[in-house]
Amino acid sequence: MGSTIKPDSLLLIVDASKPERVHLVPASKGKFTTQNGELNLEALVGKPFGVVAKTHMGAPYIVLSPTLYDVIMYKLRRRTQIVYPKESGYIVLKLGLKNGMRVFECGAGSGAMTVVLANAVAPDGEVVSYERDKKFLSVAKKNVTEAGLSDFVRFQLGDMAEGVEGGPYDAAFIDVREPWLYLESIWASLVPGAPLAMVLPTANQIISLLEAFERFAKFACIEVEEILLRRYKPVSQRLRPTDRMVAHTTYIIFARKVVEVSDGGSEV
Repeated sequence: MGSTIKPDSLLLIVDASKPERVHLVPASKGKFTTQNGELNLEALVGKPFGVVAKTHMGAPYIVLSPTLYDVIMYKLRRRTQIVYPKESGYIVLKLGLKNGMRVFECGAGSGAMTVVLANAVAPDGEVVSYERDKKFLSVAKKNVTEAGLSDFVRFQLGDMAEGVEGGPYDAAFIDVREPWLYLESIWASLVPGAPLAMVLPTANQIISLLEAFERFAKFACIEVEEILLRRYKPVSQRLRPTDRMVAHTTYIIFARKVVEVSDGGSEV
């Protein structure tokens, strides 16, 4: 991330009077029209990020370099419900992802989680992502490319019904409607002890998954969690929660692959 605005920089433009109003705009656009007048983006080239620029009407806007959070929330196209940063960052930590690891994903959707996974394992790792819907796959590919992470992702059209190619993987992330149908394929795709994360939106899906875990009995350390994020109004004299809160977005399920070793030393 450079400290100076370049002609090809992506800009996070924040309304100084209403910081909740943000826009992601390429500097190459030249000009950007706001509710409070026009910003001359060409005049920003060479200036440092963090500069306060004014429209032709004198309205101040803060110009920043976007983080990965900003790209996911304000830039990526959405054809599906995405895994939001409040979950995706936690999932990356729970999966223990780092540079060089190989991750299997099923259910790329719009690619928001694919972007997060690829960012975690780059530059020497790889994400292999399955998506069975051609339209979703097209969107996911475009989003990963726009995030600058296409070199670290290999997309596959399909699902896990016939197994997973290219394993074993160091970790897996699953975002499909009925993951309990694929537990055997998931297990076979992972190295022993590897972590697994899944997301499901409803409690009845969680119950079906837990019942399948009990039958299959080759995953351990099973956890079911939910993350709630409450935002506050940053006003020193009247600090309080914001009026609205996005509460439930998804449940997260974690597990670990376990193996039994026969007397001959092979896994069973």
